[in-house]
Amino acid sequence: MRCIWAGFAWLMLVACGTAFAATNNPYARDPDQLVDQAYTAKIAKYTTQADFNTPLTDYLPASNTVPTPEAVLGDVAGAPNMLPYAEDVYRYFRMLAKATPRVQVFSIGKTEEGREMIAVAIADESLMKDLDANKARLAELADPRKLGMDDAKAAAIIKQSVPVYYITGTIHSTETGAPTALMELAYRLAVDDAPYIQYIRSHMVTLITPVVEVDGRDRMVDLYKWHRAHPGENYPHLMYWGHYVAHDNNRDAMAVTLDLTKNVLDTYVGWHAQVLHDLHESVPFLYDNTVGDGPYNAWIDPILTSEWQQIGWNNVEQLTKLGLPGVFTHGSFDTWSPGYLMFIAAMHNGISRLYETFGNGGADTEERILSPDEYARAWYKPNPPLPKVLWSQRDNNNYEQSGLLTALYYFAQNGQHFLDNFWLKSKRSIEKPQLAGPAAYVLTSSEKDKGAQMHLLHALHLQHVEISRASAPFTVEVADDTESPAAGKAKGKPVEPVVPPKVATVKRTFPAGSWIIRMDQPYSRIADTLLDRQYWSPEDPQKHPYDDTGWSFGDLFGVDVARVVDTSVLKVPMQAVQGAFDQPGFSLASLGVKATGKMPRIALMHTWLSTQTEGWWRMALDKLHVPYTYINTQEVSRESDLRAKYDVILFGPVGYSSTQLIVDGLPMYGNPMPWEKTALTPNLGVIDSTPDVRPGLGQSGVANLKRFVADGGLLVTSEDTARFAIDIGLAPGVSVARPGDLRVVGSVLRADLVDKQSPMAAGYDDSFALYSSSGMSFNVANQTIGNRGITTAKDYQRPTGRGGPDDVDVPEGRPFQQPPELLDVKPWQAAPLNAEQARNNPFVIPANDRPKVIARWADAHHLLISGLLDNASGMAGHAAVVDARYGKGHVLLFANNPIWRGETIGSYRMFFNAVVDYDRL
Repeated sequence: MRCIWAGFAWLMLVACGTAFAATNNPYARDPDQLVDQAYTAKIAKYTTQADFNTPLTDYLPASNTVPTPEAVLGDVAGAPNMLPYAEDVYRYFRMLAKATPRVQVFSIGKTEEGREMIAVAIADESLMKDLDANKARLAELADPRKLGMDDAKAAAIIKQSVPVYYITGTIHSTETGAPTALMELAYRLAVDDAPYIQYIRSHMVTLITPVVEVDGRDRMVDLYKWHRAHPGENYPHLMYWGHYVAHDNNRDAMAVTLDLTKNVLDTYVGWHAQVLHDLHESVPFLYDNTVGDGPYNAWIDPILTSEWQQIGWNNVEQLTKLGLPGVFTHGSFDTWSPGYLMFIAAMHNGISRLYETFGNGGADTEERILSPDEYARAWYKPNPPLPKVLWSQRDNNNYEQSGLLTALYYFAQNGQHFLDNFWLKSKRSIEKPQLAGPAAYVLTSSEKDKGAQMHLLHALHLQHVEISRASAPFTVEVADDTESPAAGKAKGKPVEPVVPPKVATVKRTFPAGSWIIRMDQPYSRIADTLLDRQYWSPEDPQKHPYDDTGWSFGDLFGVDVARVVDTSVLKVPMQAVQGAFDQPGFSLASLGVKATGKMPRIALMHTWLSTQTEGWWRMALDKLHVPYTYINTQEVSRESDLRAKYDVILFGPVGYSSTQLIVDGLPMYGNPMPWEKTALTPNLGVIDSTPDVRPGLGQSGVANLKRFVADGGLLVTSEDTARFAIDIGLAPGVSVARPGDLRVVGSVLRADLVDKQSPMAAGYDDSFALYSSSGMSFNVANQTIGNRGITTAKDYQRPTGRGGPDDVDVPEGRPFQQPPELLDVKPWQAAPLNAEQARNNPFVIPANDRPKVIARWADAHHLLISGLLDNASGMAGHAAVVDARYGKGHVLLFANNPIWRGETIGSYRMFFNAVVDYDRL
């Protein structure tokens, strides 16, 4: 039997002179509760430095009936050299639930690969028995219409209710510490009789999803096991996290395309939780980015910004008082984008929170050397991390648990206050038409692209947004957005000093059956955020946006969305629509793509550098039920006759790559780095496999791709893979335009059709929206060497001579001959060659082989739709989508990413038009 002790450690703590003596320590232990001495000794052993722990987590209370994490792990939580699979983590939580009535486990759905996701509720027995009733009360607070918007009724319900604090871990699979930290946290919350923990248990429900990205967690454990079995050898990065995307799984909270996002969103909304707190690992030692940095999202309730400040700074204060170095908030993370998992709460009247703790990407204990910017002292980081540390997984677990325990205690102490705020934010969301506008958004039933409209309504439905349908025609005032943002005050009308301010409007009549997204509903903010347009000022003090700055869904989906400022729309006869958008019939036909013949044989090619961004392409193909073969660059290097197998090869963006990396791969130093399914690594090599991730496409692969296109195939590229195609000579006459001082960060920009006769243009208006990550654009030419040697009107500068800058210099002593007029060539056009320039010129591309511009970026003053755009002339008017010719085939070059995060439905059609018409381009 373990040796159990109680008061000795507490007496030693006081004797050591800690500031947290019993008289003023809010986190004091219960002196009568026994302590698990053996477990506690291991906590101390695995903690690399005394001040990397706190009195909250430097011991473990003992229980004769409730198992500790050691029962499943074989060692304490955070032990070195050990990562548990998700199944083992779940097994422990179910053991807890069986051992104590204070814990219940709920299955909340499955991943794309069929793995279970769970949520674990922890509270006192009395609260656990009252879970359903408490949920029902919170549902009334979440929808104030149920209480007639009556504050007095809400106050009575708040007094009977307790809040729900939802914690999620390991959405990023390489960030490995959270599952074990949450296992031990759950044990502490269920067993510890310290007064502050008793208070947490009796005043709130703690809800935990210990592993969000379950597919990726199991792969990461495999990879770590391989690493431990091959000491001293290099091992590959985690090539696949989830089934489709890697780090980007934390950017899916807008379109909700991933199962993990939907499961967490449904759980959060279903429990009517007040907080969603997501655990990450990248920053030393604990960055509470709750406070974040500007600019804050423009659609959140200002009450939330105060809650962020209140909770975040208190959390830092408490952990600093406990002696932990390197705890800070504020930081550089802006809270503009609503794409992060934790932002589900911010968009549904709750409080979003996120920790970044320090992690080693596994359970190794490592010496870590920080960079100066990490350990520098700043006004928001007066207690910075240490420049060099020996860091363990247990250190990480100590920080995560100490942070969470202090946060939970503070939240429990102020639970009634936060429930009152929850009610008020929900109420103000319903009052949005009167407080700030708009009154509604309307999607007309006369929409020509009904499939894209259904996709947009489906995305709103996933967000639990209420959707209604008009039962009669109606006419209302809608915002007039016919002028560009750069055109000044709308229609030249002065802004009137009223609240909300008036905007330029036009009357518009909508037919019966039009879809109405009312803003007098509890989740109006997420609908408004997704359907409105965004503007990030180039002069904003934040010069480094953390993620995309624009995402207006109406534009990206290619759907007519009217922003209605006229509150009379709320009186239009309409009926709520329930369940019509669960499965909107994903297919090419739903995008308006008409496959006139047999579908081509499609391959999707990926590198072994990263599968992050191409994963969105793979997901789109699967969801649209488009058959394809998944291949990698190493296979292409070995396959000399790709054309015998495929008609179309899709090469999605790698995300950070160069042509040299794609061709050469990783350096061939050291040992092979396999990605294969074996007895040791049963979860690797399932999606694709290789005995060594290092080799790239190679020169043989380049030659094979060229042969494939020359023999009549279509290669589709985007962003960095478009640059690759240009660099290796697969797109004669095309070059990447020099951006100059251009600045674009994940924005929605306007494009114009150039080749309206191309099959790719089918279904598009003259002007439409495209997503651009960084403002890439192309130049085209009729020579393989570009427009070298060709002078256009734009390029010409008259030499020194008589007259002024606009005069013609007339030579003396002979009759004057008028020189040929120089051509005014637009940025998206190839400069034509005259007879002299074409004579005996081996670089001239035959007329039928010259690149065709399908679409170009709009002129500078019309270019921006949503997001950040500075120095627009660096891309304005340049080619955006180009059909290059090589031999008998085509190389399609997208300067944009046409398939991105499930948000760019409007550009899917152009992409798939090209695929189905590959032989008619």
